Amino acid sequence: MWLLALIGEAPSDEELMDRYLAGDARALGTLYDRHARPLRAFALQQGAQRPDDVVQDAFLRVVRNASGFKGQSKFRTWLYTIGRNLCVDASRRDKFRRGPSLDAPLGGDADGPTLGERVASDAAGMDASRNTADKQFRGAFDAALEQLPDEQREVFVLRELSDLSFAEIADATKTNENTVKSRMRYALKSLREALKDFV
Repeated sequence: MWLLALIGEAPSDEELMDRYLAGDARALGTLYDRHARPLRAFALQQGAQRPDDVVQDAFLRVVRNASGFKGQSKFRTWLYTIGRNLCVDASRRDKFRRGPSLDAPLGGDADGPTLGERVASDAAGMDASRNTADKQFRGAFDAALEQLPDEQREVFVLRELSDLSFAEIADATKTNENTVKSRMRYALKSLREALKDFV
């Protein structure tokens, strides 16, 4: 408590945007540090072939359109709207190409980690020594998540991995909040059914 009083509370995203607009370039770096990893995880779950490019392009658009940010919505909502649109655009471009299998080894090494293992490791910060049950669960979870309809998967990822509120998701996806909640309910129901052997 005394430490917070000494150094002050961390500025909000919106305060950092104000600082950036006033010429403080470090404020943008702080925003990047806060949001790059969850935005990358979101892009990956949305099927982006190059999630790091989505993050870079999203922040490039933030820089280009910073003066247009009026604070009418939260910065995080604005950023995820940009990220979502980039994913949709990429999906349209790659419409006829399938993404890699979650079970396919990365880098051509037959014994190397799979995409599903890498996602689990990146998202949860786990090391490679996870036990077999964890790997089986993660594989089943990733497969179940991939089977969800796009709208349900998007809401689930934004809520559970990116920690957006239902109102923020509704704003980012330009959807009614009740529709967002309904999609989340259906996603959870489908995931529970698909993973019933693990609980």
